[in-house]
Amino acid sequence: MFHRIQEFGLVYAGGRVFRPRLYGDPQADQSWAGWLIFFPVPAGVAIAPPSPETTQATLTALQAWGTGLTVVYLEGALDRALRVAEHSPILVHLVDAEYQALDDAARLESAAHIERMAADVDEAAADAARVDAERIRRERLDAESAVAALDERSATANAKHRRRSAQARADRGRRQTVKKR
Repeated sequence: MFHRIQEFGLVYAGGRVFRPRLYGDPQADQSWAGWLIFFPVPAGVAIAPPSPETTQATLTALQAWGTGLTVVYLEGALDRALRVAEHSPILVHLVDAEYQALDDAARLESAAHIERMAADVDEAAADAARVDAERIRRERLDAESAVAALDERSATANAKHRRRSAQARADRGRRQTVKKR
């Protein structure tokens, strides 16, 4: 399976513009074949040489090889690929790999979008829960204040009643004392 290693700046040939990319193809012997593929800009069929540009012992070595490529080298590789002027079978695999990468990117973007929407829903639910909690807290405080006010009024009324009862007993006691005399 091909792995995109590096993308280079645009190169020009025959009045056309191409975007070169370096791909690595792991080999059975654990080495990596390095393919330079040229994609026409803005669209068109990619152009590839009939064989790899290099074979390196490791993926890291292939990556290092790619970082050393110059515009002159890329233009020469494009010229060689154009001269062959055939669509190498390698392109079929690369096209599949590119479309697979696009599908993967679309799936990841879709999943990220869904996750962002879920996070927005969660945040809205959290906001609603905070509003409800604050409303319930205020209602509880209002109810506690109302109960405290009722308790205070009841205590005041009971105190008045006890004072009046005590006053009435005292008045009765005085009247009885006056009658006995």
